[in-house]
Amino acid sequence: MDKETLKNQFETKYELYGEMLYKIAFLYFGNSYDAEDALQEVFIKLLYTSPAFKNAEHEKAWLIRVTQNKCRDMLKTAERKNTVTEATELSDYAKTESDAYLDIIKHVTMLPEKYKTAVILYYYYDYSVSQISQTLKISKSAVKMRLKRGRDILKIELEDYNDEA
Repeated sequence: MDKETLKNQFETKYELYGEMLYKIAFLYFGNSYDAEDALQEVFIKLLYTSPAFKNAEHEKAWLIRVTQNKCRDMLKTAERKNTVTEATELSDYAKTESDAYLDIIKHVTMLPEKYKTAVILYYYYDYSVSQISQTLKISKSAVKMRLKRGRDILKIELEDYNDEA
């Protein structure tokens, strides 16, 4: 494949999926540097070693899984734990958002990985339980349980907001 064709393929795929995958990676790491590194690796894999896709949804699901796995691998390799994201990183991510919204994002980034992915897909990308089940290759009941446990953790962590209401 020539360079021009490869470049055009990359640009097309990046336009379609780049922003969504970046947000997923950002929510894993809490910083733009690692999110961009993960995204670069994911797109390299897409261009050079991806399987043949049945349709666009299959490709999108594969990209989400690869992004999730790449983020996990990077977190393991660096032997880091999710930490509270610095306010400057979050403000770069969501400059127009309220403090409450930024605090929620901060807490979502600190969720255990298996809950975080389900919560991100469900609440940030409006995926159905069925779509999450297919994307993550787990049962629908497992998706529902991960969403419930993720919500329970967030409810405890964000208790201060409940007290204010």
